[in-house]
Amino acid sequence: MIRVGQVTGAYGLEGAVKVTPLTDFRDRFDPGARVLLDGSQHHVEWSRESQPGLVVKLRGIDNRTMAELFRGRYLEVPDEQMRALEEGRFYHRQVVGLAVVTRSGRPLGTIAEVLERPANDVWVCGEGAIEHLIPATKDAVLEVDLGGGRVVVADWLVKVEDAKDS
Repeated sequence: MIRVGQVTGAYGLEGAVKVTPLTDFRDRFDPGARVLLDGSQHHVEWSRESQPGLVVKLRGIDNRTMAELFRGRYLEVPDEQMRALEEGRFYHRQVVGLAVVTRSGRPLGTIAEVLERPANDVWVCGEGAIEHLIPATKDAVLEVDLGGGRVVVADWLVKVEDAKDS
């Protein structure tokens, strides 16, 4: 499954939910679109921009009490609905498990998870007890080689960490 949004709470009394989008494709929330919520398929009745994110009304969720039950849950679509992303963008599952090395060749471990933050995603990698937080930005991530199974990051990421440990 591909996560396309996360429910952050109820909106109004008719069962609409506030959603943080996790996709580049906003049409996933257009009227008539189908999404899975807790394994059940729902049709989008309507959606609109909100601050932050979206407000989405799903068929079958008809009151605030029901909507509140889904706080923190994910809206998903099946894998076969995966779309190509623009160059330099990746699905989380594509980067989790990749080996991470610095430009100078220092291994930092493998990416274990992706944290979604307002400014940019953060890739968590490490080996054993040592964990590195890598901002998924162009100045920090120099190369992503999906075929080769590795990510090359800037040396300054480790130099900053080494300076803090001194």
